[in-house]
Amino acid sequence: MLFLAVTLGFFVENMREHLADRKKEKIYTSSLIANLKNDTKTIRQVTKVDFRLLHGEDSLVDLLSNFKDNDSISRKCYRYYFLYATSYIEMTFNERTMSQLLNTGNMRLIHRQSISDSIMDYNVLVKYVQAQGKAYEEYFKRTLDFSNNIFDFTYTRNYMHEDYSITPRLHAANITFILLTKEPATIKKYTIQLTMLQGILEQNLLILRSAKEKATRLIALLQKEYNMK
Repeated sequence: MLFLAVTLGFFVENMREHLADRKKEKIYTSSLIANLKNDTKTIRQVTKVDFRLLHGEDSLVDLLSNFKDNDSISRKCYRYYFLYATSYIEMTFNERTMSQLLNTGNMRLIHRQSISDSIMDYNVLVKYVQAQGKAYEEYFKRTLDFSNNIFDFTYTRNYMHEDYSITPRLHAANITFILLTKEPATIKKYTIQLTMLQGILEQNLLILRSAKEKATRLIALLQKEYNMK
């Protein structure tokens, strides 16, 4: 009788732990689905901006490659430069749940190996996207630094009010836009760097598309397995 009681107690305790683990698993997967949905939304926003930057930079490259020294062309060059070649948007993933799963050993709660593998595959892709983002950031900074040889950044001076709103201090209509140099070799070097930057951005867009597709598939897999919406 004592042996039976101990065995039954052990069985009940294991069942309790099993039920607790399944509850935690569902909580984690629910949170992960929310994070993944946030990622897909952010990717859509980032890629939309990136495509706009890519096309604007392409227009600037065309203008500089066939540069004609007149006010109209210089004005267009500055317009495309300030709008598309002086800023970028960083892709930020929602890694809260993923970090909790990986850093606390709770990946063991995901009982199906295929789902665990899919989660890990997505995490690897996220890290790759982040690494590529850093590479783009570094090359962007070098390209922006070199552009100071051609474009006068003082045209962009603004005035910040106490309510944090910003008013341009200079009105474009009243400015004669002049490139700092018309030297062909300097302009050519910048267009080469900008074209290479576009190449990196194009690669990043392809990787982001893959991340979005993988996140979407993982959401569907989790929703089906755990009967969630």
